[in-house]
Amino acid sequence: MKSCNVFITKLLSRILFAFMALIVSVAVSSCSDSIDESNLYVFTGQSVTGFVKQQPELSKYLILLKKARSGMGRGSTMDHMLESRGNYTCFVPTNDAIQEFVDSVENQRGFDVNNVSDSLAQVIVFNSIIDNGDIEAYKSTDFQEGVLQQKTMADRYIVINFAANDSGKVITRINTFSRIVSSDNKVENGQIHVVDHVVMPASTSLPGLLSMQDNTRIFSYLLEVTSWADSMAKYRDDEYELQDHPQNYKHIWYGELLNEPLHHNSGYTAFVEPDSLLEAEWGIKLEVVNGNVVNWDEVMPVINRKVKEYYPEANSDDPKSLDNALNQFVGYHIIDVGMAYNNIVITKGQLGYSYSRPEQLGIDKFEYFETMGKDHRIIKFTLGEQTEGIRINRYVSEYDNDSYRELKVPIKGLLVQSGNGARDNQALNGFYHMIDGILIYNDDVKYKVLNERMRWDTQTMQHELMTNGLRQQPSNIYYMIPDGYMRKVKFSNQTLMISINNYSVNWLNYEADDFVLEGYYDVTWQLPPVPYEGIYELRLGYCNDSGRGMVQFYYGTDPDNLAAVGLPIDARIEPDKAVIGWVKDDPDNPDANRENDKNMRNHTFMKCPNSFGFNSTNVTEGGRSHGPSGAKLRHIVTTENCRPGVTYYMRMKSLLNGPANFGPDFIEWVPKSVYNGEKPEDKW
Repeated sequence: MKSCNVFITKLLSRILFAFMALIVSVAVSSCSDSIDESNLYVFTGQSVTGFVKQQPELSKYLILLKKARSGMGRGSTMDHMLESRGNYTCFVPTNDAIQEFVDSVENQRGFDVNNVSDSLAQVIVFNSIIDNGDIEAYKSTDFQEGVLQQKTMADRYIVINFAANDSGKVITRINTFSRIVSSDNKVENGQIHVVDHVVMPASTSLPGLLSMQDNTRIFSYLLEVTSWADSMAKYRDDEYELQDHPQNYKHIWYGELLNEPLHHNSGYTAFVEPDSLLEAEWGIKLEVVNGNVVNWDEVMPVINRKVKEYYPEANSDDPKSLDNALNQFVGYHIIDVGMAYNNIVITKGQLGYSYSRPEQLGIDKFEYFETMGKDHRIIKFTLGEQTEGIRINRYVSEYDNDSYRELKVPIKGLLVQSGNGARDNQALNGFYHMIDGILIYNDDVKYKVLNERMRWDTQTMQHELMTNGLRQQPSNIYYMIPDGYMRKVKFSNQTLMISINNYSVNWLNYEADDFVLEGYYDVTWQLPPVPYEGIYELRLGYCNDSGRGMVQFYYGTDPDNLAAVGLPIDARIEPDKAVIGWVKDDPDNPDANRENDKNMRNHTFMKCPNSFGFNSTNVTEGGRSHGPSGAKLRHIVTTENCRPGVTYYMRMKSLLNGPANFGPDFIEWVPKSVYNGEKPEDKW
């Protein structure tokens, strides 16, 4: 039987579009903060429902709980579900908050909450509750800027941001508009945080949300002119929603439970310059009348001249063409993955990382994404102790080789803001993030920023996983990925593809997750593009193990006719055997370590990067010296001349007559200037 969450989410998908479109235009204004917080104490042994029953200021929420259907059984309502065992995080609105929201929806002052429709009650309640399953409910100490990784019962993220009130006290806001007025009310089946506004995320698309903001008028207009807004309208795959997606299938080898993803949503992220910045940099001035810009005829010629300076080789006059300068400017701002601020750069498993302090990093962490514009050009994100936040296209010309600390930073990079003031930045199908400079793709980006070893987690390459909340889960979760779910990966019907979240397992995985290919596996991957023409090494990070099997690699531009490259690798062989040549690093003999590195490269292998380690509570040691058992290796798949704008593919095929498994963890594109440059390639 499918879990209750299946029913809940399918039911919600029917009512969201019918109802949420109505409420998205409702203006959210400040309501009463006159709560007697002293009365909101913890009731030992109480359930969520029991706690709410005891609070006079939460009585209207109880009414809604009794109306909202839970899906647990015929006629069962949410008040019954929240009396049962479990772990729920509840953002419970006060009576004043509910009354204000209901009045705005019904367009009637003092509307009787008892007369609220069951569907409206369900929307309000589902958006206020996270079913944490086997994981502890979220406490306030778990909050950080960005989103909580587990979604609400409405399949939406809870966005956290912090701000100071008039007295300088830090307050916590939920989805921008809701302030927590009483936190960490512990009950037997979860945590209750009382809020002063109904938690209701925007129900419009990302372009629609941008069009509603008073400081993103220019970018919003450019999305429309270039037709990128049309490309960002998709949200839910209705055909996928109608299919049955097995839950809690038992893994035949490990005894683990497997789940198919319940949703196949599309998502987008835009990095947006505020109007004030563009006005100052481009020498324009918007004239706004009744909220509408009335001088686009004067503004657009100036904008077109400026973007032509950025992209002089763009020769089309049609703004909808990929060869148009304005189109290229806008396209480089968009990624087809829905990412909250704290999901842009994934720090799990990174050296120095702690689960209790995820913002703490021992060394810089990088992420690379393909944009939606011309040739799917690469955008780089950096987060570290010296970056002051997340930076776009930061260029560090020199690192300390021992500590990987930045020494020379010729290009600081654009700073990504964690929010947009008192404005919502979570749309139905993605997020936007404000930046503090003009984002362009130029020679500095191609030949300086991206002239380096570029490393992608294999799950980062598959945008669908982040969009649909399959990554960064606070638990060890295994997902069985159906063929066709990931646009850039194709595999045979004899392949079982499993996505693994290793939250606290002592495995040496980049970004604390991994793919496992099982069966008679045969998988073809679309690779990220390269920034400029030149010789590159293509490397794959994986782990040898007795069950891994033997793999042949293929490479080329035609996914249906790829050429075999190199000899097969036997992933069952221990890394310290002669065919690989791994030797544990000697801290007192760096010359011997370098000689071992050369020997391994002669066999097409390299040691694990030292930038990440085991996914335990605290990552205090890099993975380079771990082994031989369980060592992470890099295999040099091929060395090729590659060109920008060309799509390359890699195929991995098992050569055994019986089932086996293989774990492709990360890939690297490495230009010749790095692996064979004046300086030896660093260990990181």
